[in-house]
Amino acid sequence: MKLSRALLSSLSLLLVPAVTAACGGGDSTSGDTSSTSTGGNGGNGGSTGGTTGGAGGSVGGSTGGTTTGGTGGSTGGTGGTTTTTTTTTSMMAVADPTQDGPYTTVKLDDTITSNNKQVPIHAVYPVSGPEAGPYPVIVIAHGFQLPASQYYKYADRLATFGYVALTVDYPNGFTADNPQYAAALSAGLDWSKTKLPNAANPDLAGATGHSLGGKVSILAATLDARIKASIVLDPVDGGGGPGGGCNPPGCVDVSALMPNLHIPTGFLGETTDAMGGFQPCAPAAENFQTFYADANSPSFAVTIKGANHMSFLDDVASCGFLCSFCNMASLDNATVNNMSRGYVVAFYERHLRNNAGYDTWLTGQKAQDLYVTPGTATIESK
Repeated sequence: MKLSRALLSSLSLLLVPAVTAACGGGDSTSGDTSSTSTGGNGGNGGSTGGTTGGAGGSVGGSTGGTTTGGTGGSTGGTGGTTTTTTTTTSMMAVADPTQDGPYTTVKLDDTITSNNKQVPIHAVYPVSGPEAGPYPVIVIAHGFQLPASQYYKYADRLATFGYVALTVDYPNGFTADNPQYAAALSAGLDWSKTKLPNAANPDLAGATGHSLGGKVSILAATLDARIKASIVLDPVDGGGGPGGGCNPPGCVDVSALMPNLHIPTGFLGETTDAMGGFQPCAPAAENFQTFYADANSPSFAVTIKGANHMSFLDDVASCGFLCSFCNMASLDNATVNNMSRGYVVAFYERHLRNNAGYDTWLTGQKAQDLYVTPGTATIESK
């Protein structure tokens, strides 16, 4: 979400107290990476926790995931060695990405330091399932002044499909610092390698984000070669030109970088908030279509009809004050969530695990039948 400097100045005193809650299965699948782990204190679930999660257990601990864990079972040990074999597979079993996958997962919360700032990390990752780790890592970036917890269910869904999923809660204020936010995503990848050595393969990573977080995800992909694919949710660029309320070097014109980015990309967005209202939440000149316009192949753009800029959150009802600036959505939050989470999973299954069977969920017959024919969405691809 992009707000003008004048609006931000006038609202800053009002927003500060409440801004942390405001804006910005089928057959199991097998990937292109199979691994075996041996030795020492290692193991997929950790030397003290095991696959059942130690003190927390694979059925204990916090709520919100398909399966959650407490303090145990969070990391692998340091003594093991990992052998990885990579194969190329064009068509494998395809599980429904709009439902939870076959992996059992646990959660881990931690804090890292990036650019001398404390950055909370919320991780969800597999401890058992059809394939052993290490697994691809997906970093998830939040929108402007939106809590990272509004994207936890994206992480939950990804983890059940065999991904280490991290929300990276970089602090962002009314002064933009896009490069620092992108650096925090890379720091999250570094963290996964250190904390989850038997579960995480950060050299095979993806970046997903919403609004400002979508922009930051694409920027991180241009800076970090470990990010091999990126699908983002209604990204807003913010321009970057003088007088636009978002100036270099803190604000980067990321859509202008698209011709130089040669990885698979996907864009989910809406046009309800392209204009009108008190302040457009996703202005037409800076919305997801401006990113897609110069994206290299393979890429696609999905316009979800009736969604608004905030429809991609886990729970719009708890969004907070700034969400009231956006135009009213006519499509319910649950429908957009189901679609967007399914797209995120299908995209990474296709482009990080090379499973061409998921093309049907992205732009093929399944997507046409579920979304295009009923008039819920339009799809472009190249």
